[in-house]
Amino acid sequence: MTKRVTEHTETAVAAVVTAETNEPVLKQDKAEEPGRVEQQEEVQKAREKVSAVGFYCYIGPNLKKLIQTGTIFRGSREEALAKADAAIQAEPLVKTLIVSGDVLPKARVQVRTPGNVLYANYRKLAGKEKRNG
Repeated sequence: MTKRVTEHTETAVAAVVTAETNEPVLKQDKAEEPGRVEQQEEVQKAREKVSAVGFYCYIGPNLKKLIQTGTIFRGSREEALAKADAAIQAEPLVKTLIVSGDVLPKARVQVRTPGNVLYANYRKLAGKEKRNG
């Protein structure tokens, strides 16, 4: 007697565990769609291209007429910094609060957690905005 544990559709391989020995047994799906391998390769290439270029996000406070919280910059870090150059020239700490999409979830938590650089830089910029606003 066999029991299906998990099925991974992208590789068309299903893992099956036998009830007697509890050892995994792999089996191939019977019919693989024609052209599926080429489609998977195209998807993988597109993912690699996106991750190589990626996006960057400003997680600092709104700075009037300069930059807004959550501004997204597509492309490389250098391109993101070039697009935010006016804000960086006015407030150099803006550069430290432009983070990669890969670390965005963690950085958004850190910016609200005392005891790290992102938090300190956010507070410094927020304080300047209140004084100037």
